[in-house]
Amino acid sequence: MPADAWADAAGRGATVAGDTLSGADDGLPIATVGIEAYRIFDPVPKGRLAATYRAANRLHVRTREETVRTRLLFAPGDPWSVARARETERDLRALNIFDEVNLIERRRGDSVDVAVITRDAWTTSPEFNLERGGNRVFGSFQFSEHNLLGRAQDVSLAYREDPTGISRSVDFTDPGIAGTRLMASVGASTGTSGTTADMSFGLPFYAEDTPFSYGIRAERNDSEARLFEQDAEVASFARRNERIELYAGRGWREGPTITRVTGSLLVWDRAFGGTTLASGAPGAFAGGDERLRVRRFAIETRWWRPSYIERVAVDRLDVVEDFDVGRSLGVTFGASPHVFGATAAEEYIALHVHAGADAGAAGFGLARVMVSSRLADGPRESNVTMDARWINQSVPRQTLVVAVLTGAIYRPARDVQYVVGGLNGLRAHGVHALAGDRLCRLNAESRWLIGRNFYQLVSLGAAGFWDTARTWGPGSAGLAWQHDVGMGLRLSLPHSALNQVLRLDLAWRVSPRGVRPGGAVYSFGSSQAF
Repeated sequence: MPADAWADAAGRGATVAGDTLSGADDGLPIATVGIEAYRIFDPVPKGRLAATYRAANRLHVRTREETVRTRLLFAPGDPWSVARARETERDLRALNIFDEVNLIERRRGDSVDVAVITRDAWTTSPEFNLERGGNRVFGSFQFSEHNLLGRAQDVSLAYREDPTGISRSVDFTDPGIAGTRLMASVGASTGTSGTTADMSFGLPFYAEDTPFSYGIRAERNDSEARLFEQDAEVASFARRNERIELYAGRGWREGPTITRVTGSLLVWDRAFGGTTLASGAPGAFAGGDERLRVRRFAIETRWWRPSYIERVAVDRLDVVEDFDVGRSLGVTFGASPHVFGATAAEEYIALHVHAGADAGAAGFGLARVMVSSRLADGPRESNVTMDARWINQSVPRQTLVVAVLTGAIYRPARDVQYVVGGLNGLRAHGVHALAGDRLCRLNAESRWLIGRNFYQLVSLGAAGFWDTARTWGPGSAGLAWQHDVGMGLRLSLPHSALNQVLRLDLAWRVSPRGVRPGGAVYSFGSSQAF
């Protein structure tokens, strides 16, 4: 049966309910797979704005059928699996080019017909952040097309201005080269602080049961590293990084557990120049010329038990969002022998842990812990970070998000520093308000949905929030905990790929003794603040 007939049966222009998939037909062979890719407004809503909707359809290049078919994890002749269908929906949503994705199955004798129905989002989008700090305005503007010529290719141009300088960049990503699962990305930037170029090419683990992965990643960066204290630049030095990494992996499933083993070779050259220090800068920021060569062979093993849930109005206002509340553990061991050209023989170890919990009406939580260290004359450049959050939606039209981010660095590289400020979760403060080698940041935000899809163009929400953070070590200047409270509006364009919400916030400092609270600080951006 053609997909458009399925769509008519489901109600053209309406969202198809998720319960159209059931496990009753699992194992039956798939007879046909139909694709129906709809435009943004199909049918065009009636009313005074009908001409606007038709113009949007004409200007937008509809996603090609082969683009959708390339992302499917099944084909005619394969056994039908609801789990595989749900994974396909998540994969299509992750492209960030669709307003809706629905799979429908219907039994026909001893086989199954499947329809894949997509509705495009508007994918030509401006994305921006703006923040005022130290009586100056900093921010970025990016113009992106996420679905170039209907092929899910992403191209973006960006302009950024912050205390480190001005930069301009261009990036291109193709998630499916010539209709395959091979992906490639290239990017380059230039500005007052230096130049960067990067590329990647390979076959990712694109599905839970993907047996092989391989590829190459490369990056070159020539820039001016800058270190901060109390929202001021106090140290700088020339920095060059050149990295090339080759990798290949093997994956398999045993029951609910997915195991992936990936081997890699990293060639990494790093050079630092001598540091220029401002008056009163921490002595730990000083340093002369440094050269590092790493030739690392590494093996990473990851054990993963995925468990996905679907929610709406968490970080966005309109679309379905996928969250993995399962568990995973990744362990990496590596060695960089001197005989292969390394500066000195050293080892490397890393640990990655992800855990989630779904407590029903009480909400759900996610936590990630990452530990890594070079082992050369003892641990060095050791980093421990933990990012956790709990989301509760027990009150209708309201989402409460509580988050904590902590980190600590032992014997860090000279260019590494935690920075917290107006662009990353401390909204009433300067862009580089807090710095150091240890960090703790807490955020709580109550997000309210006021209304969805007004005139088919905008959804509206509101938020109230509290932020607090503190850093320790060089660059922290001994500052106590810094706090702010505020409120804001949230806007979303429900038929646009720019659906991460437009955030407009007013924040006030609630500062400890010795720091004068300032007036209201206005900030906005195209994503949540934390």
